[in-house]
Amino acid sequence: MRAPSSTAVLGLACTLSLAASAADPPALDAVTMRLFEQADAETLPVARRLYSTRFDATRTRALGVEISASHAAPESAAEIPVDCTLRRPDGSAYPADRPLILAVAAGANHSNSAGLPWRAPDAAGWQPGAYALECRIAGQVVAESRIEIVQNEPDVAGTDIRVAAIRLFPVERTLPAKDERLYASTLVAAQTKHIGVELEFTHTAPGQALKIPVECYYFWPDGQTSPAVMLNYEPQATWAGGYSAGAIGWDQPGHWLAGVYTVTCMIGGRPVIVDRFDLS
Repeated sequence: MRAPSSTAVLGLACTLSLAASAADPPALDAVTMRLFEQADAETLPVARRLYSTRFDATRTRALGVEISASHAAPESAAEIPVDCTLRRPDGSAYPADRPLILAVAAGANHSNSAGLPWRAPDAAGWQPGAYALECRIAGQVVAESRIEIVQNEPDVAGTDIRVAAIRLFPVERTLPAKDERLYASTLVAAQTKHIGVELEFTHTAPGQALKIPVECYYFWPDGQTSPAVMLNYEPQATWAGGYSAGAIGWDQPGHWLAGVYTVTCMIGGRPVIVDRFDLS
């Protein structure tokens, strides 16, 4: 996910009413849509979504769509298919490759569901430009929005180095090797000792060895800010991408508070990527 400077919470798209019909379970009104980005994994819970209408071409691997609707309380639960289409900057349609379902609970008068209909088309990421998004239920347009996908400037001046992804993982005492890290967005507070953060970088071979200081901070649920977690990314002359990681915590569990945390990483004093994780 991108840094706060490029993920302003926008998102409310369009509000329409659906006429009641005997075939519709139930009739919906006040349908709204918000967009968020994430890695191509399970759909993020609401507390961890960063809503926006502007996304980074390098870091956005999947586009999430959240549909909310108010309605009369139905007697039984229902699953309502939502058909969404994304139009590329050239006007061509990019159909969803994964279904989006609005789940309606029995007795509820408000429903909220989300999914990841679109993945980045290829390893190169998204084509920068303006995209139009339209979602339909039973053939009727219920929400629409426009988003912009941009190719932001490199995260390291004078290079083409960009942060491509951020991942969190538990650490017992020493930082595990990359192939031994168990990435997770939810950890158990009472069992957690150290929490590691890993950044993935993308770039062409720099032609010389570099040392890039990176500072990451954890913002606690009660407003505390952790000391800096220092990650020095040191790509060699022939590297085309790489990783760097660090961790912070205690040798004994029991110090982490339960709740949602935010992690922000900075290069040269500028936030370059942000994510949220949960300690239950």
